[in-house]
This record gives sequence, C-alpha cells and structure tokens, in this order.
Amino acid sequence: MTKENDFIKRMIARRVDQGLSQEELSKKSGVAAAQISRYELGKSKPRPNVIAKLAEALNVPFKWLAYGDNDVEPLPIPGVETRMVELPADIAALIEKIAKEKGIPEYELIERMLAESLFNDGVLENVSDYYSNKKPT
Repeated sequence: MTKENDFIKRMIARRVDQGLSQEELSKKSGVAAAQISRYELGKSKPRPNVIAKLAEALNVPFKWLAYGDNDVEPLPIPGVETRMVELPADIAALIEKIAKEKGIPEYELIERMLAESLFNDGVLENVSDYYSNKKPT
C-alpha cells in the first residue's frame, strides 16, 4: 500500500466517521465536491494548502491527515464519544459480514443494533427518531 492510498483511507474514514457526504465536506472545506471525489478515487493529489482545508473541515491535525503521523491523534468529533469494545472473534466476523452485506460501515451497524436494543428495552422511545438525526454516510 502506498502513502497516497493511506491518505485516501484516512480522508474517507474520517469523512464517514463524521457522517459527511462528499458534498457536505465540500461545503465545510471550500474544496469542490468533484475534486474531493477525484482525491478519494486517487485520480488527483491535493496540494498542502488543500490538505490543510480538508484537515480543518474534518477536525484532524494536518500531519495526521497528510502523513498519518501516529504520534498525532485525530481530534474528537463533537457530539460523538468513542468507546473501545472487545468482541469475540466470531461476533466480530458476523458484524463485518452483515455490514458488508448491507453496504454500511461496521460502526453504523453496531450503532443501529444498540439503538434497536435500547428501544426494545424501553430506553429509547422511537428508533426512527434516532436514525432521522443521523446523517447519511
């Protein structure tokens, strides 16, 4: 894997983590949506000033987005808390399989499963309210 592919993976992953479409990232960053698409497809390479705009819009340090500097962690996404959960290998594999079948990221499948469980337990009043507030990925 090349460093360019690593940049692409970091950019896409962070955009998806924030629930942003390419169009929404375009509006936040001032970089044309078509150009963002070309970056994500590896058809074009952004210049440092564009990476800086994308990093700011994605709420990550420039060095992390540009170079994958592991000493620099991405900044937290406002309103999103991260939890580390260890899963048995068979459950993790099942989540991966189902997420691929549905065409959604694993974290989104897990969020949906948790929301439905909370609804079934009477903690959430309406699961559709939870999803209506979520941005499409």
